[in-house]
Amino acid sequence: MVMGHRNADPDALASALALREALRARGVDVRLVLPEGMSQPSKRLVREVLGVEPGEVEDEPPEESAMAIVVDTASPEQLGSLADFALNVILVVVDHHSSNRLVEKARLAVYDPSARATAELVYLLVTRGLGYEPPRPILEMLLAGIVYDTRHFILASPRMLRVAAEMLEKGARLEKVLAALQSPPMEQPERIARIKAAKRMHAIRAGDYIVAVTHVGAYESSAARAILDLGADLVIVVSERGPETRIVGRARRGIVEKLGIHLGRDVMEPVSRELGGGGGGHAQAAGGTARASLERTIAKIVERLENILRSRGLNPQPIT
Repeated sequence: MVMGHRNADPDALASALALREALRARGVDVRLVLPEGMSQPSKRLVREVLGVEPGEVEDEPPEESAMAIVVDTASPEQLGSLADFALNVILVVVDHHSSNRLVEKARLAVYDPSARATAELVYLLVTRGLGYEPPRPILEMLLAGIVYDTRHFILASPRMLRVAAEMLEKGARLEKVLAALQSPPMEQPERIARIKAAKRMHAIRAGDYIVAVTHVGAYESSAARAILDLGADLVIVVSERGPETRIVGRARRGIVEKLGIHLGRDVMEPVSRELGGGGGGHAQAAGGTARASLERTIAKIVERLENILRSRGLNPQPIT
């Protein structure tokens, strides 16, 4: 079984698809299982690149599965209800996050934090390691995973650019990938969520930086982008989803580099762990879950952020 994290983004989806097809080409019985399905950008890719409707995706492990290959996932909690299954069969991990709590539990790990996307590693794995030449749709999915996770090549590296160039030389169409990843016009519920996020925002000024924490009912990532566009340097958006509270973080490169803040390692991992959940991610983009109320989660995040800012010699003050 090949699986990615909950609500699989384009990097997770492309990596899982490519591995599934490469293993099937070698005669392996393998199925794709995605806990909580795909994100909206991933669904657009399936329509525009693969030419099919996303439809229903398996989200329960087949009873006969003996191995789980987990891609683009940094912690068991990101697998949701499938975590117990993955940890009790032969576990293989393919990932690029700067910290990963699944690697230590894996029988085999293809793990390289210097990679800019898991799709970069998977392309090298299937072509160099498995001798599989992906057809153009799979190449374009992998390219989309790279484009998405590098923010359209802003977070580039020499190897990643060489991998992307090789995909283009083999027939992948960058223009098709970019068109598929282009966000459609925002519907009213998303615009309302952004406005509510701004109204509920708790903003902190520390030196030249502005940090914000807010909460919404949905569209957490969109709300985070909106708060950054308003002028924040770092934003955390929290939402209640049934028995758990979800946390999404985004930050500008300036605050990450100048203050040495890593959202995944310094905020998501410790806060989520303390509140009975799990999380992680990148320096500028991270996520987590908590088994705590919205109010307690927000209070713990604010406390954590203020402590981090003070440790950098700053004096955080609320903006009123």
